[in-house]
Amino acid sequence: MSTRSVLDVPYRTIDGTDLCLDIHRPAGGREVPCVAYFHGGGWARGSRQDRAEERLLALAAHGVAVASVSYRLIDTATHPAQLEDGRAALGWLRTHGVEHGLATDRIGAWGASAGGWIALMLALSDQGDGTGLAKRPDAVCAWFAPTDLTTVRSERDGAALALPEFIQGRAIPDMEAGLLGLSNIGDDPMLARAASPVTHAQHARTPVLLIHGDRDGLISCAQSRALHGALTRAGGDSQLLLLAGANHEDEAFHKPAVLAATAGFFSAALSG
Repeated sequence: MSTRSVLDVPYRTIDGTDLCLDIHRPAGGREVPCVAYFHGGGWARGSRQDRAEERLLALAAHGVAVASVSYRLIDTATHPAQLEDGRAALGWLRTHGVEHGLATDRIGAWGASAGGWIALMLALSDQGDGTGLAKRPDAVCAWFAPTDLTTVRSERDGAALALPEFIQGRAIPDMEAGLLGLSNIGDDPMLARAASPVTHAQHARTPVLLIHGDRDGLISCAQSRALHGALTRAGGDSQLLLLAGANHEDEAFHKPAVLAATAGFFSAALSG
């Protein structure tokens, strides 16, 4: 299926800076389901253009539009700024998506790594403002996401798997502490737990698809396993797919079967 894109669409202005999204959708005029996508990068780097060809446009070719969202990184603002931006993006899509031929009654959230954390937290946590759960996405897919910020480092060290190539030979920053504005995740364990999707599993009201590589050397697949277990125990609708031999941000995630599973999940979940 052919695709078309609308780039650099402002969805929020904060502190004098426009935050933008790119819309990738199937070509043609029919209304299509839509998901907001949040990129990875440890909340410190990355771009909404990352992996556009093999990931975002590929999903659009399966019939699901993708609005790839820029959000504030931690050099600008720490948690919960990323969730505030995510909610603003979902709100913009619900209000303006019809102008781009997007179905807006039900909108999904999708993310990879740190972006998967954003997608999950948008679905599970209201951040204490009393409005988040009412504005949450209607279906969530998270690829290789951290779900318990208090155990990411210990599980990585315990598994002793090979790091992904893009980080080999470099010191691994304490990404979870950076998100929270801490020097060490142990400095405020209550905050870390509150910022962990697994803590909010009882709030699940929407279907969740978790996809993780079983050889992930950066964010252990134990993270997705833990959330899947917590969601299931809480009576939530959770599915877990483990990719054999896949590391973090592995090219295996761009295989047709994985993209088809992701697209099929959203097509089914957003059609009701």
